[in-house]
Amino acid sequence: MPCFNALPFLEAAVRSVLEQPECLELIVADGGSSDGSLQALEALANQHPRRLRLLHGPDSGPADALNRALRQARGTLIGWLNADDLYPPRAIGRAVQALACQPNWLMVYGEGEEFDSDSGQRSRYPTKPPAAGLHGFRSHCFICQPTVVFRRTLAALLGPFDTSFKTAFDFDYWLRAFAAFPERIGFIPHLQGLTRLHHATITSSQRHRVAIEATRLLARHFGPAPADRLNGYGLELQRGLAATPPGIGFREHLESVFAEAEPWLDPKALRALRQHWLQGPEQSASQRW
Repeated sequence: MPCFNALPFLEAAVRSVLEQPECLELIVADGGSSDGSLQALEALANQHPRRLRLLHGPDSGPADALNRALRQARGTLIGWLNADDLYPPRAIGRAVQALACQPNWLMVYGEGEEFDSDSGQRSRYPTKPPAAGLHGFRSHCFICQPTVVFRRTLAALLGPFDTSFKTAFDFDYWLRAFAAFPERIGFIPHLQGLTRLHHATITSSQRHRVAIEATRLLARHFGPAPADRLNGYGLELQRGLAATPPGIGFREHLESVFAEAEPWLDPKALRALRQHWLQGPEQSASQRW
C-alpha cells in the first residue's frame, strides 16, 4: 500500500485489508507524510504487529513506493490497495481460490466500483474480460486496479513498476502483462475492489498528466496514438471536472499539453485536435461549450 498524506481514508483502507483472513501481510510504504498518517499507521501496526509492516522514507511517487514494498514482500501472491481505496469482504479469498484452481494463471482481476467520497454514489467500473486482449485497452483501461492479485512470478517476469509514470504505472503494468501473457490472466466475476473518488486523488488532481501518460502508453504498444485522451481532457476542462493551472489561460494550457504529447500522437490527430480546441479567439472553458 503506497501512502502519502492519506489520513482521512487511511484507517478504513488498512482495515479493509486486515479484515481479509487470507491476507497474511500488509506492507505500507509511506513516502514522508506530514498529516499524521505515519502516526496512525504506527498505532495500527502496534495492534497488528505480525501482519502490518511499515516502510517510511522519501520516494519519487507511488510507483517507487510499490517497488520498495515489492522488494520486501514475503508472500507468493501479491495485490496492492491505494491508501484511499477499499477491499470488499472476501475479495482476497476469492482471488486466492481462483489462482489455486488455475495454476497456469499469473494474474487475476475482477469487477470494480468507483464511489464518490462526498455523495456516496457508486458506479460500476467499465471492466472487460481477459478475452478483450491487449487491443481492448485502446478505448480505456478496463482493469480496476484494486481488483488485481498476481503471483510473485509475474513480478519477476515483468520487472518493476515504471517510475517514469506518475499516474499510469498501473495501466502500463496491465499492458505489459497482456502483451507477454495474454492466455495466463484470469477473471473473477465478483466485486473485488472499490476505488474512492475525491478531489485529492491522483486521477482527479492531475487530469492532464493522466491524459498525456495514457497517450504515451498507447503509442508504446500500438504505434502513433489517437487524440481521444487529450480530447477527453479538453471536455473535462469545459465541464469543470479539471482546472487549468493558476494564472494560465484555457488555450495556453491546452497548447502546452498538446505540445508535450506531440511525440506520441498521430500527426493527423494532432492537427485535428489543435484545429478543434485552439483556433479562434481565446475563450474560457465555459464559453466554448
